[in-house]
Amino acid sequence: MPELTLFYSPRACSLACHIALEEAGLPFTAKAVRIRKGEHRLDDYLAQNPWGKIPALRVDDEVLTETHAILTYIGETAAPGSNLIPKNNPLARARAHEWMNFLSSTVHLAFRPLFRPNYLISDPKLYPQLREVGIPNLKKTLLEVDRRLEGRNWALGDTYSVCDPYLLVFHIWSQREDVIEHVADMPNWKSHRQRIDERAATQVALAREGVTAENIRLK
Repeated sequence: MPELTLFYSPRACSLACHIALEEAGLPFTAKAVRIRKGEHRLDDYLAQNPWGKIPALRVDDEVLTETHAILTYIGETAAPGSNLIPKNNPLARARAHEWMNFLSSTVHLAFRPLFRPNYLISDPKLYPQLREVGIPNLKKTLLEVDRRLEGRNWALGDTYSVCDPYLLVFHIWSQREDVIEHVADMPNWKSHRQRIDERAATQVALAREGVTAENIRLK
C-alpha cells in the first residue's frame, strides 16, 4: 500500500479529495495548506507542488496534482467493492469523467468573475463589467448542474462515486454569503447536498478541516 499525504485547504476543491479518501478506506495523512493565509506560496509547499495549487496528493515519492486526477486515483485504488469509479461499465466510467471534466473546466471557472476577477482582467475598474457577464453565466452553469441531477440520488444515478464530493465543493461555494444572492433555487442539488452531508466520511473530513455550519458560508 503506498504512503499517501493529502495537502488541502479548507473548503477548496481539495475537500472532494479529502472526503473521497475517507470513503475509500485508504490510510492517509492530511496536511493543511491554508490558501487564505498564503501558505500555498511558502517554500515548504512549493517543494511538493511548484505550481503552488491545491490539492496535491503525495503517493510515496511522487506528487499527483489536479482534483480530477487525484479523484480518479482514489477511485482506482479504493477498497474492493467501494465502486467509487465504475470499473466494469465503460459508459458509466466515461460518465464519471464527464462529470469531473465539467466540474473542473466549466463550473469551477464560472466562479472566477466573483472569486478571482484578477485572473481574467488586469484593471480593477472593469470588474463591475466582468460581473455583468460573469454572474448570469454562473447562474446558468449552476442551473445546468441542477438539471443534470434531476431524478438522481447521486451524480451517476443510484451509486455514490468520487463525483459526489466534488459536487459538494461547488454547492458550498454557491451558498457563500457573497454568492448566494446571485444564484437561483437548485432543489435537486440541495437534496444531493443533504444526502452527502449525512455520510460519515463527509462529516469526518469537514470536522478535520474545521468547517462548521457557522463558517461554511463565509468568504
